[in-house]
Amino acid sequence: MLGIRFGGRLGTMPLRARDGFFAVAATWVAAAIVGAAPFLLDGTFNRPIDALFESMSGFTTTGATLLDDVEGTPYAVLLWRSLTQWFGGVGIVVLVVAVAPAVGLASQRVFYAESSGVTPDRLTPRIADTAKIIWGIYLTLTALAFAAYLIAGMGAFDAVNHAFTTLATGGFSTKTASLAAFNSLTVELVAIIFMILAGVNFAFYWKALRGPTIWPQAAEVRVYLLVLVAGIVAVTASLALNAQEGELRDNLRGAAFTVTSVMTGTGYTTADFDRWNDFARWLLLLLMFVGGCAGSTAGGLKVIRVFLLGKIASQEIQHQLQPKAVQVLRTRGRVFGEDVRRGVLGFFYIYMGVAIVGTVMMLATGLDLVTALSSVAATLNVIGPGLGEVGASENYDAVSPAGRLVLSGLMIAGRLEVFTILVLLTPAFWRPSVA
Repeated sequence: MLGIRFGGRLGTMPLRARDGFFAVAATWVAAAIVGAAPFLLDGTFNRPIDALFESMSGFTTTGATLLDDVEGTPYAVLLWRSLTQWFGGVGIVVLVVAVAPAVGLASQRVFYAESSGVTPDRLTPRIADTAKIIWGIYLTLTALAFAAYLIAGMGAFDAVNHAFTTLATGGFSTKTASLAAFNSLTVELVAIIFMILAGVNFAFYWKALRGPTIWPQAAEVRVYLLVLVAGIVAVTASLALNAQEGELRDNLRGAAFTVTSVMTGTGYTTADFDRWNDFARWLLLLLMFVGGCAGSTAGGLKVIRVFLLGKIASQEIQHQLQPKAVQVLRTRGRVFGEDVRRGVLGFFYIYMGVAIVGTVMMLATGLDLVTALSSVAATLNVIGPGLGEVGASENYDAVSPAGRLVLSGLMIAGRLEVFTILVLLTPAFWRPSVA
């Protein structure tokens, strides 16, 4: 219950589901608007829409940028960019729930409206305690990443900024050329390790520390790592066969970093993957939609949904052969009900529908098909760099102001997993009878 004071008496009012959706969406929009102010005050951007785009990209951990000279940007602005991503990593609202006095239904509504995955992970009976655990894990991993970057040879300023944006899987860098500017295998290995860690369900870490009850999350983590390794092997092979990155070790180095960065939604770059062969480029686009684990800072559909979509498809094929067989949707240690099956299918259709509509809208702004499609994929899946005019060596300056506004909407829709935003656009949401 949400406590509200009236004339010295403490009254209470239930926070309904619609209120939770509205509170979360309003908080994120407000954060992006407030976050745009430093860019305008400093003169980094002259137009409000540009500052809003950069701020929204930061808080949603997308990493799409309009800056063409990052090194020429004041340190204070660069630190602010990194902080926007870090605060947005596990969620502004989750932070509020962790520190705010609200308990019970009010916390549940806003926490679940922002949570990712097919079913929100509740680690403790109290939502506020769950939020504190998540932030504790987040802080610990950030500190470890900072120390690792220092040991790898980064300066303190670069290390703290990259620790923030690595754990947030955001990708903002203090260098125009991203991590390629450091030309260090050690730095790249540190980034790969912590990008992978950030793409794992944070509930998995907590349950691993608490005991052997990790199987519900372990199944998704195992698939996540298998897809990641398969992607790296496939891209490495395609680069080697097309002789695009020199020796095999160069192919492996470029593929390992890029696949990890793209699949986790981080968006760091060490190579201009837009110059790679078509197989590698379009495989990366596909991995953008796969994303990381539910309950992580990564974007995309999430591995658990992709895995369950595969299971559902397999069961439908089996159903054609054995119509009377009883089929249960399950992973090791976890059984999913019919509501989850419907939810996964519904989410997939709506998510892809948003991607298609977004692509059409970006085409209407004058972009070519590859740029339009990849810009939508890169923002809806909170990646950052795409293909074409928004490729790895480019920024989003080629996108018109109208297109930037569309992409900003896709960023927040992707970060909040579309439903939280789409319900606000339905007429039924605004009817008083909605619970």
